[in-house]
This record gives sequence, C-alpha cells and structure tokens, in this order.
Amino acid sequence: MTYEYDQIGEFTREYTVPISQEALDQRTYELTNEVASSAHLKGFRKGRAPRKVISQRYGSAIQNDVLEKIVNENCTAILSDEGLQAGWIGRPYLTKPTDAAYTYKVRVETMPQIEIGDLTSLTIKRPNVNLSEEEVRKQINNARERCIDWFELEGEGIESKEGDRVWIELCLASETSTDTEADSDSEDTADSTTERLPIVLRSPKNETSKLLHDKLVGKTLGDQLDILQEELVNEFSFDDSAVPESQSVVVARIDTGDLPQLGPSLFGRPEFRHLVDSMSDDKLESIEDLLPIARSSIERAIEQTTEQVLQNRAMWALAKQHVSTVPREVLRQRFLEAAQGGEQNIQTMFMALRLFDPIVDGETLDQSLLMANSHSHNHDHDHDHDHDHDHDAESGEVGSTSESNGEESLIPESLRTFWTNEVNRAIQRVVFTLTQQALIEQRDLEADQAWVASQIQAKADSVNLVEDQSRAQEYLDYVYGERHYQELITQNLLDQATKLLLEEASIEDEDVDFETFFSQPAGEEAEDALDTFKVAPSLPDPEGFVSATTDTSDETTNELPTPSDELESTTSSSESAEETTSSVSDEMTRDADEQNKRGIFKKLFKKNT
Repeated sequence: MTYEYDQIGEFTREYTVPISQEALDQRTYELTNEVASSAHLKGFRKGRAPRKVISQRYGSAIQNDVLEKIVNENCTAILSDEGLQAGWIGRPYLTKPTDAAYTYKVRVETMPQIEIGDLTSLTIKRPNVNLSEEEVRKQINNARERCIDWFELEGEGIESKEGDRVWIELCLASETSTDTEADSDSEDTADSTTERLPIVLRSPKNETSKLLHDKLVGKTLGDQLDILQEELVNEFSFDDSAVPESQSVVVARIDTGDLPQLGPSLFGRPEFRHLVDSMSDDKLESIEDLLPIARSSIERAIEQTTEQVLQNRAMWALAKQHVSTVPREVLRQRFLEAAQGGEQNIQTMFMALRLFDPIVDGETLDQSLLMANSHSHNHDHDHDHDHDHDHDAESGEVGSTSESNGEESLIPESLRTFWTNEVNRAIQRVVFTLTQQALIEQRDLEADQAWVASQIQAKADSVNLVEDQSRAQEYLDYVYGERHYQELITQNLLDQATKLLLEEASIEDEDVDFETFFSQPAGEEAEDALDTFKVAPSLPDPEGFVSATTDTSDETTNELPTPSDELESTTSSSESAEETTSSVSDEMTRDADEQNKRGIFKKLFKKNT
C-alpha cells in the first residue's frame, strides 16, 4: 500500500493515502450488486431492480460506504504494518486527487510506547488503621444519630440544649461573584446569598466543633451570635473564600429528638445496616452486645478500603514513573464517555464538548462557552476578542456581558469544579489503562479462562433475578455473547496486572487515624491529575479543511470526482467531518448526516411504498 505521513504532534500522524480507480470501481461494483440483490424498490420485485437504477438512486450513499470501508481497511493495515496502537482515528477528508481516483487524509493519534522494567523500585504506602474500642462506640453513636427522627420545637422561650439540632441563617458569598472591579457599595446585596444550615449539638468531631456547639447551647429562636470563619469551614467544609472571617448568624429553628433504642427497627435502617451486616440470631440489648459485631463490620470496611487505596496508590506511582504526556484525543474520548453516561443528554454533551479544551488549557471559563452562538476556541490561533457579545438586556440570556465593566459572567464555581474533576478523573482512567496494558503485554499475561467461564455461569444462573422476565432471553444473549466475554477477559487481565504490581512493588505501612482514613477518598490523587500530567496540545485544523457550514470560494478543495460512469457526481457529507465544536447547530448537523448515511442501507431493505 502506498501512503505518506507527517508527524504533526507528539502522538499524532496525518496520513495521506491514494485510492486507485481500479480498486474503487471494483468495490463499488460489488456493493451495488449486494444492494440490488436485497433492495425493495417501487415498481420492482425484491432483488430485481437493475444495477443502473440502484446506481442512479443510491449512488452517493454507496460511494460513501465504499470509501468508508476502504479507509477503515487502510488504517488497520497501516497501523499493523508499523506496529502502532491507535487510540483515536479522526474522520477522513478528501483532498485534490493527483493520479488516483481519490486521495484522502486521516489523522491518527497513537498510544504512548511504555517500557515497564523492574517494579521493585516502586515504594507504596499502605494505610494501617488502629481501631480502638472508643472509635467503635463513636461509630455506633454516629449511626444512631443519623437515625434520629427530628421534631421542630415551637413556642415562646424555647432554648437549645445538648442533643438538639439547631438551624442557623447566614450570608455566603455568591459563587459567581468576583472581587475585581466590583462596586463596593453593592457587594453585600448583589454578591451574597442567605443560607439556612443545620448543626446537631451531639458528638463534636473536634475541638473547633465543640467551641461552635458551646456557643449554640442555650440560644432561643431569633438570637444572634458571631461565628468565626474556621468554625463554619470546619463544620460544613466551605471554601474559605465564601465565608468572611467573622459573621453574625441567626438561630432560625430548633429541632429535638432522642437517640433510637437498639432493636430490629433500628438495625433494619440503611443508616445503621452497615454496622450489623454480620448480626447473629442473638438478641442485642446493649451497646456491649453490639460492640463485637460492629467492630467486625468496620474492620471489613477498613480492609476493603485499604485494598482500594493501595491499588490506586500503586497505579498512580507506576503511571507517574512512566507517563509524562497524555494523548489529547484519547483523553477527550474518555471524558465524553463519562459525560454521556446512560442516555445521551444533548445539553450535557454540548457543555462537555465546549468546556474540555478550556479546562485542559487552563483558560477562564465564562458563560459564553455554554451559548450555541458563541465563538469557537481555536488554541492555535489568536482569538478575535472584538466580536460583539452584547445581548438584549430584557432577554436575560445566560452569558450576557455587562457593558459598564466590560466583564463576562463566569461559570459558577460549583460547575467549574465539577467539570474540572471530570477531566481529572478521565486523566486517571487514561494513565491507569496505559500502564496496565503495558504490564499485560510486556509480562505476557493471559486471561484465566476458568474464571471467565465461572463468571458467565454465575450470571446465567441469576437469570431468575431479572426484574422483567420478558427480557430474560435478551439478558442471556448478552451473558453468552461476545461482548460480555471480552469484557470479562479485559477485567481479568487488568486484575492480574494490578495484582502483579502489588506483588513486586515495595510496600510500607503508615499509621493513619480512623477519621483521616475514611475522610480521604481512595482516589484523592486524581484531583491533581491536571497538574501531574501534561496533555498533548491541540492541533490546528488540517490544511484545506472546509467546515460544512462555512462558505468558500474554492469549491474544488473537497469536491468528489466521479468514480465511474454509473455513479452520479456528488459531494461527500464526510468531507468536512473533522471534529469541531464551533456551535450546537454544526454538531447536530454532522451527527444527523452521519446517522443518515449509516442508516441508508437499512431503509433499502424495507418495503418501499
């Protein structure tokens, strides 16, 4: 096969591949015959429509399908020939032909080549938690507190006491407020919001909490008191910037309730169930009876969490040792997969598409990114900041700018934090996958087929648990299907890679107190992924690329020539299918075009009435 390529990025190659007229005509002839043998066309019996009629009516669709298959086959052959693993393959686009029927370009992002050597150089800290009897009692008490049924106290002269739940009203800084070029006279009203928050005056978690609780004991409805910033941050995990150094709060409500007694009604509640998951048939009448059962349940939770923390730390240590830069398009795919979740939400996906590059590149996130008609961010060219952002003030459209200060409205902090965390988690998934796959390949790990078979059988035996029994056969088809089999193979190989890593790495114990152990998530390192790993820079649009919605005077740039005498001349809908996020309309138009192209042959096999 003849092809050329340019290395246009650390991981990205742009291949230029010619397609011969002979190969194109042969594949077009074969597919036209295939369609003609099965298509229903009005005025013809099934499979009796002449090839010429099929070509006239569906020539462009057949041409697109032939090109797509040839491109896919060529990409597979090229990557196999060069021993590369593709993490992402862009949509091909056509260029001016030379001596071939077609010449197309396609971008391929390859996976980093990782060489993993001796694992004993890795040192991993394993948390070691000493579970005291006092801590077990505290966990039992905390679980009981979560099961309290609260009742609001009403009337004159009611005072809060130990064990009550006190609701306080306070002012917090708005998430969208900024302290630059702000009008100081309006800060308190425009940039703050009133919140009502509960504080249970039981079992303070530390000395700071105790000081706050002591302030609230003996207060009546409507009383005011001053609370320090550190007390609010400690109690509610606020961001320091949202809370002033000291502020006056109002007692807005007082609730009372008693700790529930030990017994079946308490043990059956989900807030308490995790402490009695191994409860025997013996009757539990006191805390002393419950202590050994609760200890056993907590120890199991510690063991499971310790294993999870250890695995995450091991994978992070290996990834930081071998991965420096993450392929951008591979990361984008992982990020969008997580954003899509179950059923695709267009608004969520649009937001993810628009925010990915600015988050990765550390840009300011303003509301214009969430607007369908906002400008596209091209990170390889200067932005045009002179375009008009003004909107009708009465429309209230999100993202409008203030003419008085020239500032754009920023996306709320909670939204910025959420999507930044999603990018960080996507980076974690990418670097973990890279290192695990490298271990699997370089250590020649093979899947345990007996384990895979046992998992398939176990799921097949659980068919009676399917809620909708009318879908039982569908469930079994999946259980015994190739997709499920490959999922289990992958899971088993990844588990083996992690086990191998933990067996060969050096593990050291570190003492951790119970509260710290469970207050930090197992994957806390993921929050710093953007600072730990670089992401490959974005690349400019390919030369000669023309957007589907962009007018151009050079109409021949991506024009398709006629491949044979039976196919009508047409312009491919995939010419400008290189991914872009210029607007919602662009995105939906391309998706619709691609969906129509893929579904054209299914329509051919239905009765044409």
